[in-house]
Amino acid sequence: MSVTLSYQAIPPTSSFYKRLQQEQTLNILLVSLFLQGNSIFHFFDINSSSTVDSIRSINNDLERVIKKHHEIFGSELEASLAVAEYRSELMLTCRAYPGIENRRYSLGAFPEIEEGLSCELSRKKFVDVDSIVERIMFGDRRFAPAMLIEGEESLGLISREIVSEGASILRQIDLDNMVEVDANNWDEYLQWMDFYLEADKKGEELLIAVI
Repeated sequence: MSVTLSYQAIPPTSSFYKRLQQEQTLNILLVSLFLQGNSIFHFFDINSSSTVDSIRSINNDLERVIKKHHEIFGSELEASLAVAEYRSELMLTCRAYPGIENRRYSLGAFPEIEEGLSCELSRKKFVDVDSIVERIMFGDRRFAPAMLIEGEESLGLISREIVSEGASILRQIDLDNMVEVDANNWDEYLQWMDFYLEADKKGEELLIAVI
């Protein structure tokens, strides 16, 4: 079965980030809709070319989430206000952090890349290689643990410290030595590396889901 790591950059200095860790309705919307569309910031995209089906799909996704967690969202009015707040925070974040809406990457060849990184770090005599690769690829914590609902899905987080550590390590990798990465997956590895380095440059953290 094919497995993919889906990453989304998020600015830890944003009001959106802070509210996601304090308001359960916003966090539920984030987690539940994380894999819908090209990015969490594109979920509500509607323009003149949008079809009735695409608009209906957005509404259906929202209704599904609210119905499942109706005891948290409350009345229809309260649920509508929560959705409006979530949408407003997405828009405000995009305005405050230009380009964040496109800062997403899906890594499909991660088993091979994970092996390549492990072997290269071992060759460079890094200590506790498995732990290093685990946290820079899969994260070092759960996002907003206080908001988690028992038995429900959640998102992983690569914290600012680990993004910085990972970027530093990736800069030390000798690409010519990573023979474990097949030529067909080189572009994917390089794109993922560029995505990671850019996150470090912009001071971002990375949300992650395994799909």
